[in-house]
Amino acid sequence: MADLILSTATDAGPDTGFGQFLGAAAKIFAVLSGITLIGMALMSLTSIVGRTFFDAPVMGDYELVQIACAAAVSLALPYTQWVRGHVIVDFFTAKANNTVVLTLDAVAAALLCVFALTFSWRMWVNMVDLMDGWDASLMLNIPTWWGYAPMVPSFLLLGLIAGYHCIKDIRSLRS
Repeated sequence: MADLILSTATDAGPDTGFGQFLGAAAKIFAVLSGITLIGMALMSLTSIVGRTFFDAPVMGDYELVQIACAAAVSLALPYTQWVRGHVIVDFFTAKANNTVVLTLDAVAAALLCVFALTFSWRMWVNMVDLMDGWDASLMLNIPTWWGYAPMVPSFLLLGLIAGYHCIKDIRSLRS
C-alpha cells in the first residue's frame, strides 16, 4: 500500500488539475487512515497490557475504538475508489468487450457518486443535530459528533472521485 500511496502514477490517470487534486486528497486521507489505525492498535495494546499486568486498562477504550474504526474506514474509501480497488465481481463481464465494461463501470461510479454525496449530506445533518443536542459517549463524555467529523469530508471526497471516474469512463466510451 505504501508504494501505491507514494507513487505518482495511478490507474485513475489524473489529466486535469482537479484530477490531481482529487488524487492528492485521496492519498492524504489514506495516510490519515493508516495513522488512525496505528493509533488505535497502540491504544488497544496499551489497554490490554494495562488490564492484564497492572489492572489499569485505558478508560473508555471501547468508545475510542468505535470512533477510530469509523474514521479509519471512511478515510480509506476515497483512495480505494481512486485506485479502483473496490471488490468487483467480474464473472459476467470477464469475456465482455471493453465498451460493456466501461459502461458498467460508468454506471457503478455514477451510483457510488450519488450515494456517497447523499451519505455525506445526511451525516452532516446528523452531526449538526448531535452538536445541537450535546450528545456524548457514556464513559468518556466524548461528543458523539466527533465520530461523524471525519466521515463527512471522506464521503464527500469519495463522491467527487466517483463522479470524476464516471465522467472519465464516459469520455473513454466516446473515444
